[in-house]
Amino acid sequence: MMHMTLPHRRLHRALGASAACHGLTFHPLGLHERPWSSATFTGVRLTIDLAIAGGDAAAWLDALPEEDLPVPAAIVADLIVTRRRGDRATLEVLLLEQ
Repeated sequence: MMHMTLPHRRLHRALGASAACHGLTFHPLGLHERPWSSATFTGVRLTIDLAIAGGDAAAWLDALPEEDLPVPAAIVADLIVTRRRGDRATLEVLLLEQ
């Protein structure tokens, strides 16, 4: 089983709510985390591999980078869909501490 820290769980819930609005569900297949910082912010860059089921996954993935995902105590500063293949996708997310 994949271990997720509190910010990751909160991001997972926000992604799940977004997917549900599009008639989808997803299951995380993998999660890779790298610390990230700038002169004014700290956070983490996440690579998340997903298996997606249900409605129109392509429409959800197209809309996702522009969606405002509410993650308590964090800011989704950047979200990019880096790979799509059938019912699977890879997301790159920059999650900043608030």
